[in-house]
Amino acid sequence: MPAFTVLNPATEEPVAEVEPTSAEAADAAIARAVAARAAWRDVAPGERAALLRSFADVVDAHIDELATLEVTGSGHPVGQARWEAGNLRDVLRYYSAAP
Repeated sequence: MPAFTVLNPATEEPVAEVEPTSAEAADAAIARAVAARAAWRDVAPGERAALLRSFADVVDAHIDELATLEVTGSGHPVGQARWEAGNLRDVLRYYSAAP
């Protein structure tokens, strides 16, 4: 199966090539996700909150980069893409209080 070319919807220029994967590779990725969930469940609530806040800080430091990726890959307007990245940051901070 050939690679899939991701196009910038605004310019139709190629952005990336995505190689196909096998059912076995997909199953392995799912198994890793299940294991990660179990490991995350065992993280103490205070540490989990700190990790989520740290992740939010990284997102905040890269909002423009994340917005550029969103614009390039999906064609969203840059203002909307910045809002989406900021919303991700805010959701991470919000849920850091949940644990």
